[in-house]
Amino acid sequence: MGLNLTLDHVNVRTANLQTMLEFYERVLDLRPGPRPHFGGAGGAWLYGEEKIADSLDAVKQNYSAAWVHFIEVDSTDPVHSNLQVEHFAFTATGMGEFLNRLENIDCPFDLADMPDVAMVQVNFRDPDGNHIHVDFPLAEKPPG
Repeated sequence: MGLNLTLDHVNVRTANLQTMLEFYERVLDLRPGPRPHFGGAGGAWLYGEEKIADSLDAVKQNYSAAWVHFIEVDSTDPVHSNLQVEHFAFTATGMGEFLNRLENIDCPFDLADMPDVAMVQVNFRDPDGNHIHVDFPLAEKPPG
């Protein structure tokens, strides 16, 4: 029967918390919201606009999951015990507006067609170099 899994969140270690927060808000419309205290470790939780919890009680009661969790660290130099995820992805609509956002902040990207599933990936990297892609319906791909 299976586990009926759904993705809850991605956890990203960063030494550039403010820069990362600004990037994710500007590019992906994710907004900071409530975050539990983890023994004094700095960080932030980002929510999709329609899912922002207004308090930790709301997170607990309604389980409004934050999609991206940042953990603030002194350095993000990759070492064996600090491996990074190759990528994480979102699905969306509104590809034209999204590409304009990336272009407006000089964020390089490339497109990868997936005709077998009628999707196109927009691949880019955040300020720490993490690979992200946002998948859009292939019909939204601009001509050219």
